Amino acid sequence: MKFLILAATITMSFGLTHLVRKSAIKRNKFDIPNERSSHKNPTPRGGGVAVVAAFVFGLLALLIRGEIAKESFYAIVLPGALVAIVGFLDDLGRVTATRLRLIGHFVAAVIAIYILGGLSPMPLFTETLNLGLVGNIIAVLFLVWMLNLFNFMDGIDSITGVEALTSCLVLAIFLFNFSETELWQVPALLCGAVVGFLYFNWPPAKIFLGDIGSGFIGFTIGVISLVIAKTQPLITWATIILLGVFIVDATVTLIRRLISKQQISKAHRSHAFQHLANSADRHLKVSLSIAAVNIFWLAPIAWLVVDQRIMPIVGVAISYAPLLVLAIYFKAGKTSS
Repeated sequence: MKFLILAATITMSFGLTHLVRKSAIKRNKFDIPNERSSHKNPTPRGGGVAVVAAFVFGLLALLIRGEIAKESFYAIVLPGALVAIVGFLDDLGRVTATRLRLIGHFVAAVIAIYILGGLSPMPLFTETLNLGLVGNIIAVLFLVWMLNLFNFMDGIDSITGVEALTSCLVLAIFLFNFSETELWQVPALLCGAVVGFLYFNWPPAKIFLGDIGSGFIGFTIGVISLVIAKTQPLITWATIILLGVFIVDATVTLIRRLISKQQISKAHRSHAFQHLANSADRHLKVSLSIAAVNIFWLAPIAWLVVDQRIMPIVGVAISYAPLLVLAIYFKAGKTSS
């Protein structure tokens, strides 16, 4: 039955993405390329609707079967729905003010942390710390950053789908092997929802996620990691390691743009991955390279943390160090000449 739900999620995502694409073409709703775009041809957007719907469908099936706690279900779905609505309105051009979007993002993050009862105690060095209110503030900022960094990084064909698929697949494997709960099914369902969409987003993309999809995926992975923290905090640290490529590129780019006094809310092409994917035929190479880094570099280090071979903070430092060097080397945050 578990794999039947997963198969249904994949099928639903695939079918809905096809329908959304047909509808966008019929209504002439295209993402028109400009000088900051990485694509060359007008492409439908909004495929994230299918990812959101399919994933929520799968979670609802788990809830009915009693395989996900109600608290976890509501913490993921309720604020996730708000994030999806804000992203959908942004895609339609009805919420263009950065301040309004951020208000929606922070409200969603606060709702998630409230439902979860705050940030669980987290291991740091040799101690497990309960940070109280400070921890809750950090958790809210973490969710807002996760949401926005996925929005920032969703700039070339298949990149967000590949990042979500590889990181959530490894996360599901960790939970299956190191946890006695059925929580592994949640990231597995997100994998399924992404796979159905990814077929249409594979280079050259036939449809884009849009902010509704990229923001929802980033926010949802963040909430899942905080749900996991209640029983398996080391796997929460593993999630942070697995998302290293996105976190490092987006963070270095933001810091450099702030230092150079660029308008950070303005669209740009200065991420490291954008410098690498400077032509349409390189999108797939960059996305597959990220998948390789996730599987062959980040996943083994994350496993060492989960298996208590190394301390979490050491795992983050080891995994991020070469990514930081690469981000700087490939000019993250520097405007293309």
